[in-house]
Amino acid sequence: MAERRVSAATRRALEMMIGGLVAGHVVGLTIIGLALALDGASAALTAALGFAAVVVFYSIGQALEVVASELEPFQGLGLVMVSYAVRVIGIAAGLWGVLNLDAVAPHVRDGWLLLSVAGTVLAWVSGVVVIASRQRVPVYDTEYTPPRSN
Repeated sequence: MAERRVSAATRRALEMMIGGLVAGHVVGLTIIGLALALDGASAALTAALGFAAVVVFYSIGQALEVVASELEPFQGLGLVMVSYAVRVIGIAAGLWGVLNLDAVAPHVRDGWLLLSVAGTVLAWVSGVVVIASRQRVPVYDTEYTPPRSN
């Protein structure tokens, strides 16, 4: 069996995914803990549902970006765009359905839902940006050579 080499683009995409995953979990779990401590189990449940929706959305999306980085550009872009539409519709419908269940609806605390979703999204994106800013991409990181003066 031939050894499969992972491209630099795939490695960078995976590093960014891990950065987002770690940052999103740190902030999301902190918000869930705060919700529990400040407003009880219903608030923690609401925050956990928002957190879970964001983690599922970004995890699937960035995992597909890792896969797409090994495809031809048109195929990779198509995969990512179709998955985005499916994830937006699917996760929004799923979250809406869960939040409207008779067993869940009375426990929903809108403020905690908003805080957990917004906080987790901002943390995830920040984690990705921090990792991306530290990565070296050879095509962009060439040494500057000033023009010769005559």
